[in-house]
Amino acid sequence: MKYLIGIDAGGTKSELIAYDLNESPILNLVGGAGNPAVNLEKTVNNLISLIYDCVIELGRENCRLIAIGMAGVETGNCADLIKKYVEGAFENRAIVLNDAEMACKAYFGNMDGILVISGTGSSCFCQKKGEGQMVGGWGHILGDEGSGYHTVLEVFKNIVNKYDRSLPFDELSKALLKEIGGSTRSDIMDFIYNNEKDKIASLFPIIADYGDKGDPYAQMLLRKAGRYLAELTEVAYKKVGFRGSVKIGLKGGVFYNSPIMLAAYKDELQNKLSSCQIIEEDISTTKAVCNIYKDKKEGAR
Repeated sequence: MKYLIGIDAGGTKSELIAYDLNESPILNLVGGAGNPAVNLEKTVNNLISLIYDCVIELGRENCRLIAIGMAGVETGNCADLIKKYVEGAFENRAIVLNDAEMACKAYFGNMDGILVISGTGSSCFCQKKGEGQMVGGWGHILGDEGSGYHTVLEVFKNIVNKYDRSLPFDELSKALLKEIGGSTRSDIMDFIYNNEKDKIASLFPIIADYGDKGDPYAQMLLRKAGRYLAELTEVAYKKVGFRGSVKIGLKGGVFYNSPIMLAAYKDELQNKLSSCQIIEEDISTTKAVCNIYKDKKEGAR
């Protein structure tokens, strides 16, 4: 059976899904982290191992394309190096893209659209006439408003403000402190400064849950995140010169964990853009390989 390999390489793990030529998934594998900006050698080894497990099961000669999306690949010549390693190891054509661009291809193929991402971080990736451009996505130091990480950090900033002033903590703050296992100055600083962004962002569902239960502070934070992402979408729309209706894809756990945040995003977006079509389905980034293969096949005719 002929097949395609799509890989979503992340900072903590990488997911591989193989698809038949009818775009049906036939194999799902999970491997090690894939961020060349952190460790190029480890990233390459993890990818080679993951692809090897796939081709051993499905047959090396049957693979028609390998498409890889990963954060940090735009650093230096990482994309070219990884492409060279993969093609050399498996004698198959490979495409290596930034993770946001790969996700955009999964949603829109080669068509125009804006992908709005809100998970640990936040960003927009715009695609117009086959060309892609990032808006936002500056990371937690320069941006990431509307993300899980930034929203959780908002609560902790409120916590330390009240701590210094000996003010009582609100219920949401108490819940997050309980989750990290302490409420002392040392407990708070240890959690924030000794954990990765994804660990901090993993507390976001607690905020979403409190919002669903009617907590006013949680609801304010969620609506604020939704409004910010709508504003970022408008900035992206204008920056690349879209006119009229546009397709907008939503990706990331923040959108799907909070109906309040999603509703705020839609309401604000309606005020900013006269017409758009929102794709709420959470499409796997790996699905990009199917659209890329189809576009290249049609372009070769």
